Order: sequence, then C-alpha cells, then structure tokens
Amino acid sequence: MNNENKTFIFKSLSLSFSIFFIFFCIEIYVRAVVDDGWNLDIEMLKYANSLKIVSNNKAVGIEHKKNIQKKLMNVNIKLNSQGFRNNKDVDLKKKKILMLGDSMTLGWGSNETFSTHLERQINQDIQVLNAGIGNTNTYMQINNFFTNFIKYDFDAVILNFFINDFENIKIKKVNFIEKNFYSYTYIKNMIYTILIKLSLIDDWEKFYKKTFTDKIFVNKSLNEIIKLNNYCKNNNILLIINNIPELRNLKNYKFSKQTQIIKKFSEENGIIFIDSYDILNNYPEETLWVSKEDSHANDKAHLLISNFLMNKLQSYINNW
Repeated sequence: MNNENKTFIFKSLSLSFSIFFIFFCIEIYVRAVVDDGWNLDIEMLKYANSLKIVSNNKAVGIEHKKNIQKKLMNVNIKLNSQGFRNNKDVDLKKKKILMLGDSMTLGWGSNETFSTHLERQINQDIQVLNAGIGNTNTYMQINNFFTNFIKYDFDAVILNFFINDFENIKIKKVNFIEKNFYSYTYIKNMIYTILIKLSLIDDWEKFYKKTFTDKIFVNKSLNEIIKLNNYCKNNNILLIINNIPELRNLKNYKFSKQTQIIKKFSEENGIIFIDSYDILNNYPEETLWVSKEDSHANDKAHLLISNFLMNKLQSYINNW
C-alpha cells in the first residue's frame, strides 16, 4: 500500500471518527439537557417506542401494548390488559362507553382524561373506556374498533374528531437511528422549525387544512364512519361524534369551515354531533394547553370537555 492510499484511509477514518464523536456529544447533550420530560418530540418518540406497536392489520396501523405504563410528558400513562388507558380492565357486568380518538382522547400530557372524569360523574354502573391512540386517524380508529373492541359489547361509542383526523397516515418502518437516537429527533425537528419559518414547508394551520383536500381519503374515512353508524344502529348502540377543536387561536378559529364538513355529514347520516369548541372557546387558550410548546388539552381542558359531554349525554344515560 503506497503512502497516498495510507493517507486517504487515515483521513477517511479521522473524518468518520470526528463525525461520530460530534453526534455522540450531541446525543449526550440532548439526553442530559434537552430531555427534561417536556420536549414534545422526544416524549412522542418515547411513546412510540414504549407503548405502541405496529398492528398486523394495515387498516388499523397502530395499536397500544397491553399491561404497561410509562411516564411521558411528566404524566404516567397506564394501559390496561385490553390496551385502554384505564386503571381497571373491562367490566362485562357494567354498561360501557367507548372513547375513540387520537392523542387528544388519550390525554397526552394530562393526568386525568375526559374519559376518567366522565366515568366519575356518571353512575357507578357505567364504565368509560379510553381507546385514544396518538398519531392515528379516524379511519384507523374505526378499524381498530371492528378489529379489537367490538367484542366488548359497548352501549355507546363516542368518536372524538380532531382537525387532523383525515390525515392519510402512512406507517413507515423506522431504522435504528430514528428509533434510538434522541439527537436525530431533536435535530430533525429543529430543521422542520426553520423550514416552516422560511415558508418552505407548511405550518400546522396549512397542513391541517390540506388534509381536507385529499378527497379520496376523506371519502374513505367518511365511509368508515357510515360503516360504524350502521353497525351501531343495527345493535342499538348510541353513536356520537364529538368535535375537539385545535386549541390554538380559539378566538379567531381557523377551522370552522372544516368543522362544518363533519357536522353536515353527521346530520345527513343521522349521527349525533356535538362540538366541544362551544365550551372551550369560553376560556383563554393558553390556560388549556399542556405547555407553551404543546397545545394538547391539559387537565383543565379535559375536565371542561367531560362536563360538556356529561351535559349532552345525561338524557341518553337516563334511559339506560
């Protein structure tokens, strides 16, 4: 091996070592300093690694693990033996209400969810099961119902709809670096933030609105709701769609047009539609957030939603 080749190999190894050392230092910094339990992106990575699994059913996409708990966003999330966020397992002797939805329903960053509060408010013969799973859409949630939850003989199903629940989510296989390196998530989201500020990619408002322009997937999702509605009608199950608003800019709400789409659809198909915006809009939006960087509903917002639901459900529950 001549000197030129030796020099090339030495420089290549030195460069590789330097890059590895830089990323190693960044990883240590992110884990020691940035990871304080409040970084949304890192906590979501932990959630994906610890509490979620890829479903064998592609239509379901993501399922929760069972009999497991994890502290995320400084809140303990406990999943029972059916994968619901409930301290107790399904009680087959009780009347049962199922909450379908995404991370808003799960109660990301909240100690107690509107499911928890609602169960406490209604009589002890009714159990409220929280099937909310983060990063899922309406299509996945309903398919999860038919795949995993239909066997529990629910008396009511509440489909909690959030503004991005028509997003066409593609389940991708993550590599070792994406799954295990906090620094990768941290740097990636820093880059996204810069690109958004430079208007090179869509911000959250544009992104949410764009999900409603995918007519094929929107119709596919609406057809799943019709399928769920038909099943509920045929089995004497109460079906309600509860709209949960995006909690940023409530006083100048940007998604009224999109909300009207799901409301009109519900009315045309004889589905009860309620809108939690009606109660949440009465409070300063910052008081409803998990944190300044995370606009998921906090404990206060969950209590307000449960009070709102209780008021709407009371007449139906009285007839059970």
